[in-house]
Amino acid sequence: MEGELPPGLRLVPLPDPPLEFRTELARHIHAFHAETVPPWQSTRFALRLEDAAGALAGGFCGSMAWDWLFVEALWVAAAQRGTGAGRALLAAAERQAVAAGCHSAWLDTFQARGFYEALGYAVFGQLGDYPAGQTRWFLRKRLIPPG
Repeated sequence: MEGELPPGLRLVPLPDPPLEFRTELARHIHAFHAETVPPWQSTRFALRLEDAAGALAGGFCGSMAWDWLFVEALWVAAAQRGTGAGRALLAAAERQAVAAGCHSAWLDTFQARGFYEALGYAVFGQLGDYPAGQTRWFLRKRLIPPG
């Protein structure tokens, strides 16, 4: 029957998985990846946007791995929206990624698809009802010409 466990195995539910289990699982996954893909080297970075008083006005968090920039978070304070601050933050992050050897960027969003499309990002996937009533969009952008 489909979904049946092979003899001798059992499932153990872990509602709040301990760090030790997650670490062990990750170790096995990384060992498997070592046989099939280039080594995983991820570099995280952030950019903080401050107003004249030094208060947080926006920010970017991202990571770079396998020559791709992943946009983890981009936020601009309401008072700064529509001023170009978000575009400037993302452009600065993209420049940093290109300088580090990235050729492309990707992200997911359910609120700002139009913003990213206006900056050259294109949809490559979607996940409906995540969160409920929304669509989570996956977008990518080539940062340097191919070749």
